[in-house]
Amino acid sequence: MAEPRFDPARTLSVDLPRGRLTLDGSDARLLVSLSAVDELLESCSADARRAFGLRAGTEIGRRLVERLGEQLLAGAPVELIVEHLGGELALMGLGSLEVEQWGRALVFGIDQVIGSPRIAELLADILEGVLQRSLSRDASLVSLGTEDGRLRLLVVGRQVKPVVDEWLQQGTSYGEVLTRLNRSHSDRGVS
Repeated sequence: MAEPRFDPARTLSVDLPRGRLTLDGSDARLLVSLSAVDELLESCSADARRAFGLRAGTEIGRRLVERLGEQLLAGAPVELIVEHLGGELALMGLGSLEVEQWGRALVFGIDQVIGSPRIAELLADILEGVLQRSLSRDASLVSLGTEDGRLRLLVVGRQVKPVVDEWLQQGTSYGEVLTRLNRSHSDRGVS
């Protein structure tokens, strides 16, 4: 069976006479500038920003499950998931998504439309919500920073996140963080 490709033409619906945008039959959408969203996020509490990002990610995760099915998603190659997830982020205007595999570590690379710490935080929360809803993964995302307009978000378990955050706060480069994670993984004898 061929894997379904992401088709944006059948995802976004524009009903000009009614002044309505919808995405895969979901609630109506609002088309606003990303800089306006960034300003709105600035005025919100960290908890409100996180809840907003997780809700947006959960909704994307729901659409992925509806489009691909739980069984296909459970065994899908990373490339298929990235294609559909990247399409969803692109439709939202949040950048272009790629995946980077560093040994056993998975890093989402997002070429951002707007370089803002709040938008980077929002992207991490959205992707966390997607992983929770579509793949039942209780994962956290840690920003490895932005370089040449590309935001890198490392996928880690919740118990590992504080350790990685501490390393980064100490000035450890993201390459060294990934090396340490892979080394600790192999030191535990896990294959």
